[in-house]
Amino acid sequence: MKLMNKLKERRANNKGFSLVELIIVIAIMAILVGIVGTQVVPYLNRSKESKDLQLINSYSTAAMTACSTYAEKMPSGDFTVDVYGTATADSFEALVQAEIKKLTGYDQLTDLTQKMTSTAKDSITGIKVTYDANKKQLTTEAVGTDLDKVIADM
Repeated sequence: MKLMNKLKERRANNKGFSLVELIIVIAIMAILVGIVGTQVVPYLNRSKESKDLQLINSYSTAAMTACSTYAEKMPSGDFTVDVYGTATADSFEALVQAEIKKLTGYDQLTDLTQKMTSTAKDSITGIKVTYDANKKQLTTEAVGTDLDKVIADM
């Protein structure tokens, strides 16, 4: 019985954590956040680059579809389409350019950096699609960046 009374007295006298204990816990949490934070930042940057590469891949898929749609008008040699550049009216490049914009849903887009998330968005000048007739490959790239090019076989 005495033991139970002592435990009850201790509980009644316990006022919670001391200020020193709370400061130590906060300091430990701050150190852990600092360590984990520095480890997470590179993964976040890689994630943003992957998202940008996925965006370029969507342009590549749209370019493949556009070239298939207008296959009868496709030139016999190499060609290049600047998706957000100027193209000669009624040319194959203009048709493909308009179709790519429509298929990606970015036909009203004026500033491509709105869709990019990595540090490459500051240096991008456009999206370029190049067709190599000898290799029968379509290469899509973000001009002005070091992001990987997307190569698709036709």
